[in-house]
Amino acid sequence: MKHVFLLGCILILTLTVGVSGAPVQVTTDRSDQIAPAIGGDRIVWVDGRDGGADIYLYDIVGATETRITNGTAVALWPDISGNRIVWQDNRSGAPDIWLYDTATGNETRITDAPGGQVVPAIDGDTVVWLDNRAGPAGGIYAMNLTTRAVVRVSSGPVQGNPLIVSPDVSGGTIVWADESGGNYTVFAVRDAAEPVALANDTALQGFPAVSGDRVVWSEIRDGSASLVVHNLTTGEEERVWGRPPGMAVYPDIAGDLVVWQNATGQDADDIYLLDLAAGKTLQVTDDDALQFLPRVSGSRVVWMDNRSGDWDIYLFTAGNATQYTFGMEQNGQNVTVPVKSEVVVNLAENPTTGYSWNATVSPGLTITKDRYVQNATTEGMLGTGGTHTWTLVPETSGVFTFSAVYRRPWENLTGTEERFDLTITAVNETV
Repeated sequence: MKHVFLLGCILILTLTVGVSGAPVQVTTDRSDQIAPAIGGDRIVWVDGRDGGADIYLYDIVGATETRITNGTAVALWPDISGNRIVWQDNRSGAPDIWLYDTATGNETRITDAPGGQVVPAIDGDTVVWLDNRAGPAGGIYAMNLTTRAVVRVSSGPVQGNPLIVSPDVSGGTIVWADESGGNYTVFAVRDAAEPVALANDTALQGFPAVSGDRVVWSEIRDGSASLVVHNLTTGEEERVWGRPPGMAVYPDIAGDLVVWQNATGQDADDIYLLDLAAGKTLQVTDDDALQFLPRVSGSRVVWMDNRSGDWDIYLFTAGNATQYTFGMEQNGQNVTVPVKSEVVVNLAENPTTGYSWNATVSPGLTITKDRYVQNATTEGMLGTGGTHTWTLVPETSGVFTFSAVYRRPWENLTGTEERFDLTITAVNETV
């Protein structure tokens, strides 16, 4: 599930903000970061800060960032599983699949067949890719990283746009789409058995992803677009997205969570999240920017987003919490929360100095609580500060602002006062 964009070459910074339920901008500044993938606590992406297209790794818990490739090639379409990162790399001339082990620091070229190998995916010990070797030898290939055995899992060559073919793997199951029969059709192989087509009509299928027994893909049937979840064990299918405007593309799945990009043909594609267990859909983003290529692992979703004017990586952590807490670390950010949720802002304040926060909100954003709590101190200690807390509720969907100025009320404003500004994008949850 990939897309190609021009990369810049300006330095980026990273932020670590552990706010459950609110999107976090992982990368900032004006270079491009694209095509993210996530595995557990780690995010990988293609990064242009060094003047080319390198693979970067970010550890969410440790807040550490590592450059994986050294700029000697164009690296694209990374994926990650545990300590292993795979990507497509053209340093030998034609694209090959490369592997990096974060535990050992070893980098290995794992394919060298003529014709090129592209769009890899990894799960555990298995790497899969679309192989463009000439003639009847092409198709979907897989490697066992323990034995280094390579097998072709498709019954023959596979045709079509690599982004729509989009091979994926979960445990012993490998899926892909193939246009060889005239229409794109999703195929699956389980435990080295023969490939099975997951369609028996003229529907167009593409962008497959797999997690356990479930395969998800985009489908156009009788002129209607939908997102399909197929259970490989029972054969049951669920169509979870078939209403306009837009078409669900680039889906991904992890456990009960499905994510996708709603492609509208306009500059306003958004990311959606479906919890299959709860039967609940959440619109994760709602602004005038483009959000592309979502990926999910556990409860975390990543995607590429151009709301800042260049491409950045964003992170969203799904959860049941209806309260979202922010502080000075989020100063100047745009955060996304559900309508009617509680947004809590905590700012340090010391009234004994005469300074306090003077806050204002835009219409539609209601302040339900406004309080100051002094820090615990030894009895008799003077001049101790505390925390000023506001609880805000966005009453409708829209974009709202919370602004506060730290000042002495009797002094004139000079423009040099400390400020806190938060843009709050409220989105509707749909069922």
